[in-house]
Amino acid sequence: MNALLEKLDARELHMLLLGVGLVITSLAVTAALVPKIKAFHALSQQVSVLEEAKDNAPNLEQHLQERHARIEDLKFRLHGDISNLPFKQIESYVIGRLQKISWRNEVELVSVAPQSGQQVRIFRETLFNIELIGEYENIYRWLWDAKNELGFVVVKEYSMSRRDSIDDHPKLLAEVSLASYRADE
Repeated sequence: MNALLEKLDARELHMLLLGVGLVITSLAVTAALVPKIKAFHALSQQVSVLEEAKDNAPNLEQHLQERHARIEDLKFRLHGDISNLPFKQIESYVIGRLQKISWRNEVELVSVAPQSGQQVRIFRETLFNIELIGEYENIYRWLWDAKNELGFVVVKEYSMSRRDSIDDHPKLLAEVSLASYRADE
C-alpha cells in the first residue's frame, strides 16, 4: 500500500483523498437525508388524503348517515322492535303484535302458545304455536304482515284445514309455528 502511495505524486494523492472524502460525505449525507425525504413524502401523501377528505366532508357526512340508516334497517330486520326488550317481555310483545295483525286482516286469533325451543349455536329459540281461523286470502295477508312486522320470526311448521263446508270463501283453520331467535345473553 505504501508502494502505491509513493508512486503517486502530490496532485494525484490530493485527488484521491478528495474523491474518497466526497464518497464518504455523499454516503453520510444520503444516510442522513433519505429517511427524512421518505418521511416527508409519506406526510405529504397523508396531507393530500386529509385535504381530499376535508373537501368531501359533506359527502362523507351523508355517506355516514346512509350507512347508519342501513345498519338500523338491518337491525330491525334481524330483531324487529324487540332488540331492546328484556327476554321475558318478548312473549307479550309478540302476542300483542299478532293480535293487531289479526284484527287488521280479519282473522280470528284462536290461540297463541309460547314455549321454549332449542338452543341453536349462540341463539335461543322461542316458539309460538298459533291457531288462526279465516279465509285463505286473509290468512295469506296475515302471514305476510307477520313476516314484515316481526321480521325476526321464521315459520317452522304450517298446516291448514277446512272449518266449514261452504264452497264460496270457506273458513280455514291454520296452525302455524313461528320461531323467534335471539342471541343468548
